[in-house]
Amino acid sequence: MSLTQRCNLICAYCHHEGETAARGEMSATEVLRIVKTARDLGITRIKYTGGEPLLRADIVEIVEGSVGLNLEDVSLTTNGTLLAAYSRQLAGAGLRRINVSLPSVRPAVYASLTGGDLGIVMDGLRGARDAGIRIKINSVIMKGVNEGEIYDLISLAASLGGELQLIELENLNLDPEFFKKHYQDLGAIENDLASRADRIVSRHDMNDRKRYVFQGLTVEVVRPMGNPRFCARCSRLRLTSSGMLKPCLMRDGNLVDLIGPMRSGCSDQALKGLFLKAVGFRAPYY
Repeated sequence: MSLTQRCNLICAYCHHEGETAARGEMSATEVLRIVKTARDLGITRIKYTGGEPLLRADIVEIVEGSVGLNLEDVSLTTNGTLLAAYSRQLAGAGLRRINVSLPSVRPAVYASLTGGDLGIVMDGLRGARDAGIRIKINSVIMKGVNEGEIYDLISLAASLGGELQLIELENLNLDPEFFKKHYQDLGAIENDLASRADRIVSRHDMNDRKRYVFQGLTVEVVRPMGNPRFCARCSRLRLTSSGMLKPCLMRDGNLVDLIGPMRSGCSDQALKGLFLKAVGFRAPYY
């Protein structure tokens, strides 16, 4: 669930969660009604994303309300720039897990990609760790930019007691020339991880995606581009920041509006029907 398209960074590789234009934001009450409806339909895991969700003044209220709905998992994706200020409040609200987008451990490279200050993010990561929040670092790997930092990123994740996820650059909402120049197939990197890992396990809830374990640290590789296995048995729905159900990250032609009917007074049963309509539009992209 995207809570906002506002962001305090300008990441060159950002796909904006598949949103092409921001059309306003949902209130906390609307977000929690949608989450409750999803829960009642059997959805057990919610991840909040953006933009940068910590720019929402009501983010702690949203997290606390979601945790109170007794879901299996409530998590949040952030760029980490505001974590130092929010970690203890989020932990107090019941948040136990975050994904932090971090493309580089080199300050100059980080600044060139995001316009941000790596030191501020590092302070936030340490703050989250100290607050008892588990950390997974998300790193989009780009040719000619950061493909040589894999083991530096592993070392950082290990120092935080966290995990690392290496993500292939996706051709979505990007400048075509940027994608062409920096797309890096992660096959060779995954083969290298396999040759060095202490052990390899399969993640059965994600199409047997391999998890490479290094002295307790888990590294996953996400390779969506042209990959039918990425779509196989996909069980995810996305919600845009303006309240549109998006059955597939890569498509824009099959969105289902939730917020319009909600603001017009639709019943909970009608809202469930809109979820089911969106599910009916689901189809593999690759």
